[in-house]
Amino acid sequence: MIPNDSNIKVLFLSYNGLLEPILSSQAIPYLKGLAKEGYEFILVTYEKKRDIEKTEKARIAHIREELKSHGIEWIYLRYHKNPRLISTLFDIFTGIIYCLYLIPAKKIKIVHVRGITPGSIMIVLSKFFKVKVLFDMRGRLAEEMAAGGLWSEGSLQYKLVKFAEARLLRSADAVTVLTKRHLEYNKKLPYLKDKGTVMEIIPCCVDINKFNFDIKEAADFKKTLGLENKFILMYLGKIGTFYFMERMLDFFGELLKTVPDAIFVILTPYEAPELYEKALSRGIDKDNIRVVVGLKFEDMPKYLQIADAGIFFINSYNKMGSSPIKMGEFLACGVPVITNPGVGDTEDIVKRERIGILVAHFQGNHYKEAVRDILDLKKTGDELRDRCRDAARRCLSLEDGISKYKKIYEELS
Repeated sequence: MIPNDSNIKVLFLSYNGLLEPILSSQAIPYLKGLAKEGYEFILVTYEKKRDIEKTEKARIAHIREELKSHGIEWIYLRYHKNPRLISTLFDIFTGIIYCLYLIPAKKIKIVHVRGITPGSIMIVLSKFFKVKVLFDMRGRLAEEMAAGGLWSEGSLQYKLVKFAEARLLRSADAVTVLTKRHLEYNKKLPYLKDKGTVMEIIPCCVDINKFNFDIKEAADFKKTLGLENKFILMYLGKIGTFYFMERMLDFFGELLKTVPDAIFVILTPYEAPELYEKALSRGIDKDNIRVVVGLKFEDMPKYLQIADAGIFFINSYNKMGSSPIKMGEFLACGVPVITNPGVGDTEDIVKRERIGILVAHFQGNHYKEAVRDILDLKKTGDELRDRCRDAARRCLSLEDGISKYKKIYEELS
């Protein structure tokens, strides 16, 4: 798309970096789709030092030019980590200063903030500029950080985030959440009952054209990896904090009792040498574990489509607002999922669509039952694969997500 003066200018603020996989999955596809509808984007992200250093300058220039061809101008600021609270406040301050220039210079009409940290920038700037603000909430940050053991509920960080969240919910012209459960929670907040704020559910969606299944391609790739005729259990994502890797290893250990040559393939952004130690302590041979580090987003589909089942056990405490990205990506590749209840709307989708197994308790008998159930489910073959793909299309499709964002943008324009 060639930008022109008649396009509505949107500032998209994200505290996640573009050099991390999450925005490649959960921002760029939406922005490209919306750019085709006449919106022009200024994308501002916060990039981590390690990501900048490991990415060649030519690669960064290529990303910038490719986005520009779609009507998206990418600008990044530096992310600071330590000391944590002071660094975050500093990043917010630099964002405020930069956006003080950017909003009038680019004639911004809508500001789309992805999460509370960039949203805090607009708490300040909304006093200076008459722009419409979309608060893309992305879960209940304070509660989730406390549940992950990163903050305590009485900490200064927790209180500041809850204060910012309430201010944003009061002042935003539109709010999106990831789950039905979170929407119902927001509707009951006293200060939102009569406000008339536009609120919509947009889960973590998936491009079902990119994440797909090709039987020949999958077979060839399994052969290349030396995994033909193996049952492949797969995990995708970061390790630790919210994700119970040790419990996933426990499940895999139970699976090996029935399928001795099964392989656990773990796709993760950073090195995790402790994985092998944890596996060995459970009697799992190193040869049954494959760890793939730093996989590019564009290479994920060819890996996911070789899986027999995708697994993700998540700390479900205070996770009503969460929508696991990996779920849509597995389903779009025709892969059933093994997960636990209590995380956003995941349980409802798994039960209703019959596309996976829920492990209610992290205990031996429940693992044994889940192993039996997933192996029985896999016996349905192509029917199961088609059902997974259909569930991704109807419940988590990128096209639906773009359509919902477009409708909100139109109401704000």
